[in-house]
Amino acid sequence: MLHWTEGRVYHPGYRISVAYNPEELLSDHEGVTSVYCIILIKEGTGILQMGANMYPVIAPGMYCFNDKEAVRLITGTALRAESLRFRPSVVHYSLDDLIQVQHVEGQKMETTEVQDLWCMEPFFERTDSYHGGISLDPSVAKHADDLFHQIGQNLMQQSDINWPCRSRSYLMELLFLIRRLYQTTDFVPSAVPHVVPESVKLVIEYLHTNYKQKIKLDDLTAIFHANKTTLNEHFKKSTGLSLIAYLNKIRMQMADSMLRNTTLPTTEIMERIGIHDDAHFLRNFRKYSGYSPAEYRTKYCWMLNGTS
Repeated sequence: MLHWTEGRVYHPGYRISVAYNPEELLSDHEGVTSVYCIILIKEGTGILQMGANMYPVIAPGMYCFNDKEAVRLITGTALRAESLRFRPSVVHYSLDDLIQVQHVEGQKMETTEVQDLWCMEPFFERTDSYHGGISLDPSVAKHADDLFHQIGQNLMQQSDINWPCRSRSYLMELLFLIRRLYQTTDFVPSAVPHVVPESVKLVIEYLHTNYKQKIKLDDLTAIFHANKTTLNEHFKKSTGLSLIAYLNKIRMQMADSMLRNTTLPTTEIMERIGIHDDAHFLRNFRKYSGYSPAEYRTKYCWMLNGTS
């Protein structure tokens, strides 16, 4: 895919290092030199492979990838996503070089250079609790979607001579939004186990893709043509959890992320993770976190705690 947009009527032949894709397939980010990528996941479930690791898809959510990361969708259902690819130099002409030298000992930078680098941190900072994915509240997701569309519209329509600057301004607004969200988001679902037998890997992928559905052990044995006891024993030996316990962990992690990072009603969160019984959800989430969902949100949701 192109990582730049070329001028037509206004500034013909000029190339701005930003490209918009309204239908991202999550299958063609190969790690192009100096090209960064923002993907907005609007709907769907699945698993992303980033280098040697695999992570569950968060919807709605945004993913920020740098030029060294190869990313592809391993498996997913009903996925809707859009993307922006850009070179950091479109924000500041020297930002490509600054990113390379920022960790050099004794390197001095201007205040404006430090500020520009600040907004790029979500693209290259990686920790056990952050791998580039940020869960979004529906209202924030709509704001991000509006910015994506504004950038895409300016790049495609090029209605006047200011289309390059206008596109850059919307991109910068989006980058600041991402940086603020990154600063306040302190939890994302953990990596998916991948050093497991192929037969177990297929079950893991199925659970991460279909956790919203009603799943019973009998359903899994029928789908994977395996004896119930054998399937469960092999799965537990590989992951440390039974099939149903692993499914429940996925659901609780997703609920955890949504309670921390959104103000969605608890009933909607339950529906989003495939649980339809209040008592069952309360019991399992308290066992998972030590708090009721309401207590957990009051304690950890940044949108309620004035840290936005």
